[in-house]
Amino acid sequence: MPSTIVFQHRLDAEEVTRLLHETTFRGMYDTNGSLLRPYENARFYLAHVKPPPAPTNFPQIYHNGQPQPLFTPQPTIYRNQTAIMEEVDEFLKTIGKRIYALDFEGIQYHWEGKGDFHVLPPIVEKHVYPLKQGVFDLEKLSERFKGAFVRDARGNLHSLADRTIKDYYVDTYSKVAYMDVFNHNAELLNYGLQFNGPHIFYVVCDGSHRLDYAMEILNQPINVILVESENLFPYYAFPMPFRPTTRLTSKEAEKLYPKLERDKVHLLNDFIKKILHYDWGGGQLHVSSLRQQSTIY
Repeated sequence: MPSTIVFQHRLDAEEVTRLLHETTFRGMYDTNGSLLRPYENARFYLAHVKPPPAPTNFPQIYHNGQPQPLFTPQPTIYRNQTAIMEEVDEFLKTIGKRIYALDFEGIQYHWEGKGDFHVLPPIVEKHVYPLKQGVFDLEKLSERFKGAFVRDARGNLHSLADRTIKDYYVDTYSKVAYMDVFNHNAELLNYGLQFNGPHIFYVVCDGSHRLDYAMEILNQPINVILVESENLFPYYAFPMPFRPTTRLTSKEAEKLYPKLERDKVHLLNDFIKKILHYDWGGGQLHVSSLRQQSTIY
């Protein structure tokens, strides 16, 4: 028997905007050691995404009437997460809402035995990435990290704009003498040899299962919150096409497929790859959680 979900209160657009502005990175700091905020100077808009009409098409995001292809950093969908979306949608029906038709708002609810949560429209970031013959231009991308630092196990701050980090301590005693800031496979991902210079990517940063549930299960368009900013830091993983989608029953089921070929590709080196994850609303907005916890200093 499904557990009880109880409505608590609605967050209006002003409150949602405030909490989004207060969102911090989990492990990226300024020169004083304070956590940086990805959306500090961002603007937010309500847009919508339509399901793709054919297997070879991407979902399209519509803002000001202009459709653009939508990318995802997370090409794997888990059935147990989809089941959660279905239960939340059934709850939303009881208060006259649907998961695909939320306005610029948040709904706070209590899930018996699990805790208090918020549901918002999925969040999509508009990124402009520099390409060099179809590959991310890492030298130019590193300039975006000016003033951003990562902390090691000894509390030392290392500049992400320097490309090479020296003497990064993974614990109190062991260190990496030299390591590239970026993933060692970053130069292998190519978006088209003919593409050079800045190119726009609309990337889902929260809500991939809400999008999938709306488009694939309900075959409905879905409202999303679009984020735009001239100072937006690169997202934590590379943008990937929505299709083909890898479908598993759970994160644990990945162990059944040791040679699974398609998953997210992190932007940064393995030692620091999760520092760009968000702490939503400075910890006050409970819309997402990391599937796998890892140490972030």
